[in-house]
Amino acid sequence: MAPNNTQRKEALDVEELDILPDEVDPGKASTAEEKVDDFKPELVWLNVYWYTSLHLMALYGIYLGTFYAKWPTIALAVLWHVFGALGVTAGVHRLWSHRSYKARLPLRTFLAMAFTIAFQNSIYIWVRDHRVHHKFSETNADPHNVKRGFFFAHVGWLLHKKHPDVLNKGKTVSMDDVLADPVVYYQHK
Repeated sequence: MAPNNTQRKEALDVEELDILPDEVDPGKASTAEEKVDDFKPELVWLNVYWYTSLHLMALYGIYLGTFYAKWPTIALAVLWHVFGALGVTAGVHRLWSHRSYKARLPLRTFLAMAFTIAFQNSIYIWVRDHRVHHKFSETNADPHNVKRGFFFAHVGWLLHKKHPDVLNKGKTVSMDDVLADPVVYYQHK
């Protein structure tokens, strides 16, 4: 169900969109870009290993699918991919992050399982980071801040420890609606 105009206006309240970090004095000439440069990101080597391995396995899978797999296997792989994409787009993004519609328990359970196929962390963490991304877009609190570069915005953020502002602002985002959903609560644990 789409939000009505009142809900939409509340969601875009200017006070809620205050993007200056608490420690920044608005009178100073400090910019978000300067602060990004001061932060030295640290790689999470387990993630680097995992994502590198995952992509190498995908390339090998494409090779096998091209030259050796039978059509039913390819159809199953495509179906598996579609389920994962549905879990991300219809589930964790539209249903849980933006609350664009309401779903009953069987659909929420299916979408949670489909999201798990995508291997993108828990629903709770994904929703929290996505809400932080929208609320603090293109600041240090944005988990995939494009000001840190194209690669970082698309892939690099998965390979680094989060900026301290992401962690701090993540604690301020309301997650009560998500925690109230037993499907999300169970999937997160």
